[in-house]
Amino acid sequence: MTPEGREFAPHELDCFPIWKAEYYALREKHGRIEAPPHQPALAPAEPFRGGRRQKAAPWIPTRDK
Repeated sequence: MTPEGREFAPHELDCFPIWKAEYYALREKHGRIEAPPHQPALAPAEPFRGGRRQKAAPWIPTRDK
């Protein structure tokens, strides 16, 4: 979780080492970018888009039923 409150999806965490290696390779080849453009992160795609999947029911322990 970032200071801004953003949570990373598991597939994003898996990609961090690859992105870091790509970044260092590009920086070595072309040098540093003085003023890189800022792009906000995209929200992770929801599975089964289009309203076909229902929201999960709240979990209630068996002993409390």
